Amino acid sequence: MGLAVGWLGGNIGLEGKNVSSMPTETGSVAPPVALGTAKVVNLDVIPDWGGATYDAFVISSYANGTVPKPATNATGPGPNDNNITVQAGASVTFVITNIDTAVLMNFTGPVSTDFTVYNDTASGQVATHYSAGQSVSGLPISHTFTIQSLNVNIPIPPDTIITFTYTFVGPGVYKYFCETPCGPGMALAGYMSGYLIVT
Repeated sequence: MGLAVGWLGGNIGLEGKNVSSMPTETGSVAPPVALGTAKVVNLDVIPDWGGATYDAFVISSYANGTVPKPATNATGPGPNDNNITVQAGASVTFVITNIDTAVLMNFTGPVSTDFTVYNDTASGQVATHYSAGQSVSGLPISHTFTIQSLNVNIPIPPDTIITFTYTFVGPGVYKYFCETPCGPGMALAGYMSGYLIVT
């Protein structure tokens, strides 16, 4: 089967909206968005994007079939701009397509932010919703999408699509990252770490 969002093309229904026809993030300074206007940010989690074990959050519209220069024993991987700009007060829906099939740990703890996991099965796509405050035990994951300063910690199971919506109240710069031990790309800016710039 395989997932059908992000750089792979296709779409899923998202609260009655076709994600493929909605605006996507380019990573550069976004055009002004009216206060309170909805925005969709498409991110892909791509294993080995910058070479062996350099997994990365990749802005879907940047993937376009080209990959950065891979890491070697002597050098790190080439640059990957995964910074995201959004407008303060806007409702931002994140669609994270994880094509990594590795299970690196199990997530146990309370859910910080409502999110939905979409899995492809032999019978079609199945959605499982998790609510803020809900206790989760032993959920196999390959990554997380974490904004520690905002108490956002979204577990990302392997080979899934995750959606969640967040409203950034005021301007600021917020670091997002994966807190799952996932290789040298884990703390590397442009790989499993980036910045949300709220204007």
